[in-house]
Amino acid sequence: MVLMYFIVLFFACLQSFDCHTGRKLENSRFNFFDTDLLRYSAEDRKGNVVVSPASIKSILSMLLEGANGTTAIEIRNALRLSPDKDEFREQLNGYLSVLRANEPGVTLLNSNAMFLSSKVQNVRKEFLIMLHKVYLSEIRLVDFRQPVPVANLINSWVSNNTRGLIKTLVEPEHVDPMSELLLANSLYFKSTWQHAFDPDNTQGSCFHNRGICQNVAMMELHAELNYAYVDNLRAHALELPYEGGRYSMFLLVPHDQDGVFALIRDLPYMNLPQISSIMEPNDVRLLMPKFTIDYNEDMAETLQAMKINSLFSGNVDLSGMFNGSSPQVNNIFHKVHISVDEYGTVAAAASSAMVIPLIENGVQIRVDRPFVFFIIDNKLGSILFEGKVEEPTPYVPVVPKYSNLQQGPPSRFIVPPNAQFNSPYHAKERFYG
Repeated sequence: MVLMYFIVLFFACLQSFDCHTGRKLENSRFNFFDTDLLRYSAEDRKGNVVVSPASIKSILSMLLEGANGTTAIEIRNALRLSPDKDEFREQLNGYLSVLRANEPGVTLLNSNAMFLSSKVQNVRKEFLIMLHKVYLSEIRLVDFRQPVPVANLINSWVSNNTRGLIKTLVEPEHVDPMSELLLANSLYFKSTWQHAFDPDNTQGSCFHNRGICQNVAMMELHAELNYAYVDNLRAHALELPYEGGRYSMFLLVPHDQDGVFALIRDLPYMNLPQISSIMEPNDVRLLMPKFTIDYNEDMAETLQAMKINSLFSGNVDLSGMFNGSSPQVNNIFHKVHISVDEYGTVAAAASSAMVIPLIENGVQIRVDRPFVFFIIDNKLGSILFEGKVEEPTPYVPVVPKYSNLQQGPPSRFIVPPNAQFNSPYHAKERFYG
């Protein structure tokens, strides 16, 4: 039974114009990228938004290995990495290595691949060696002039690395015959809640979005959870741990019904470690909507807003990949699927109704307005997934199904003698079971 999963596919197409040593990963500045990414992805954008900082960092890391000049500086600055190449290689290798976990209740699998045009002869050998050794990437030769086999190969790779959850991502028309290189990343995460919601308590409830009440499937949980009201953000913070405790979902719910964009705007000034430091265990009654989101986005515009500009321009310098002319990045595509339900994640109209003190000195959290979530590796402080939820799962009442044995004998309906039937099949009596 699938209880929780996230799947990400992220790839960059490039087109021409004419070791891990065991040192502890320094994550504090490296993780600043994560909240920046959410801000520029979700700010002022309607609807659900889900992105994976871990997946995007994987792609940018591989691009950084082949970048020089301004292109390298912009990527490195966005990721807050050291200018020393050996140092950032070691840091990125350590980061990518820990994105693989297979322990009770948790599966985390990060995969990188490079699909290289078989007609390209000027790829630097050092780049290929580093891609495999440092960035743990597969390397496959393809002929981009044959879009159908290439699309089939990429889709097969995606399906294998997402446990069959995404079977088709790239259509043949998405494959540019002029491409020389395609970098791909997939990130798969599956886990169960440490405190599961009881499905029998899930019911329809109002979720307020832009003045409209949506009837959504609202789950309910009573448990001791880490909670805080964050004055600087005017938001309620809650931690929902996954089995084993290493990974958690953090919810940030604005006090004001329309406060989600202000919350996202202010996140860089109150980061998650600061929020976590003020949270304390509380007896919590949580009412939270189920949600399933499929999100697709070309991340070029978002990354340009984060000051990664030359990568998408005619001045791109990826001379570390190729001898001779540098290729151009013509798109960076990101796809995420998240499903959150009572078992895990496989990702009142008045404000005063948000948090209600309970007799037991606990709190009641009603997530009945757009909110922000993060899936976090508590050990490293890094964010695997993050997003804004405006459109949760609609509530569909469950109609009990009874077998014939449960129903007992069918009801007997006597048809009056003078009844008229359009059907040629007449009967004096009919049965409705």
